[in-house]
Amino acid sequence: MKKKRRLNEELKQQTKNDINKQSRLDVEAEGRRVKRVQEQEETKQNRLREQALRQQALREEENEEERHIRLQEKARRQQALCAVETYEERRDRLMEDKMRHPTHCKQETVEGRMSRASVDRLRHQMYLIVENHEEAEVRRELNREQMTTNRAAEIKKETEQRREESQLRMERLRQERQQDEELLRAMNAMEQAEIIPLETEKDRTFREELLAARNRVGVPRTHRAACKVLASEDHLAMLDCGEMNVTCGERNARHFKGERAADKKFTQCCGKGKVILHPPKQCPQPLAKVLQNNHSKAKVFMTMIRNYNSAHDFDSLRANISSPPGRGTYCFRIHGQVYHSTTPVDANTTNPKYTDLYFMDAAQASEFRGNFSSNGGCYRNLMEELDTMLQEKNPYA
Repeated sequence: MKKKRRLNEELKQQTKNDINKQSRLDVEAEGRRVKRVQEQEETKQNRLREQALRQQALREEENEEERHIRLQEKARRQQALCAVETYEERRDRLMEDKMRHPTHCKQETVEGRMSRASVDRLRHQMYLIVENHEEAEVRRELNREQMTTNRAAEIKKETEQRREESQLRMERLRQERQQDEELLRAMNAMEQAEIIPLETEKDRTFREELLAARNRVGVPRTHRAACKVLASEDHLAMLDCGEMNVTCGERNARHFKGERAADKKFTQCCGKGKVILHPPKQCPQPLAKVLQNNHSKAKVFMTMIRNYNSAHDFDSLRANISSPPGRGTYCFRIHGQVYHSTTPVDANTTNPKYTDLYFMDAAQASEFRGNFSSNGGCYRNLMEELDTMLQEKNPYA
């Protein structure tokens, strides 16, 4: 009984001490928070700089295992904080990060930027390698739940703002990634140009083995993606693009709402106003009628359209056509030079063709065109109408 009573008293005392300690820590934390709110910007920057130096000194002394444990604990704390934060807190945090990131990038040098990109890339690859399939699924599921909760709580205006911010962020990240890759390729090329002429056979073998090992780093990640169970196509949700009722402000072309960029402009129709498209000229008659099937000879015209077109040429194409062997998509291949043959204008010629026919009356020219064996299925009166149209509308005829 005495031992039990003593243990109970020690347990109560320990609980009381823990409560007092927690209360003291809360008071100290509140005092530091109030003090930091009131401190000047210069004092804050000096404090943060000293804290960064202390953290850097501690991290230089830690080994690989301690570093791995610290990063895991930091990731757990970040996940716990992100899980309980509201939409407004998350938005404020992302805005502060977005404002701080460009400032930090402007201050760093090219070597610092390349070092940061390499370290980030290696850290992300190592994290993916260490992570097993269950951890990856848990991480993705938590991210999906968090995104679903946040998007369910936001209003329509916040949704549009989030999408615009996401598009701008992805565009900025894409540009930075492209710049980092270009700088990394340039630096690697310079290093290789200096190292390769001086390396021995042993160094070359070691470099090739190192490159092969680095290429194998992405294998576990791609292997997991290849083994992922895909959803059955019988149960896929329908993706509704909505109505094509959004009009381009430059050319009045219709688009889907999702095709609009962050600046509310479209690129598919006019390149955001850079391409100026003049309205097409009205097709002259009788060509418009035969093309729109509003002419009595429209069906025959569409069947013999190449003959009608060749009959009104100014010249003829002459080339050595070399058809590719085998079967496949149609390909018009020419070997050698392409020639455009025409005849000199001669009033006394007995066999006028090409340019000569445009110096004659339309009826007489149609008579000569109809005498060619290749134009036997063409209507001469329709040829006469087309010839009259060309001489009236085409300045070269």
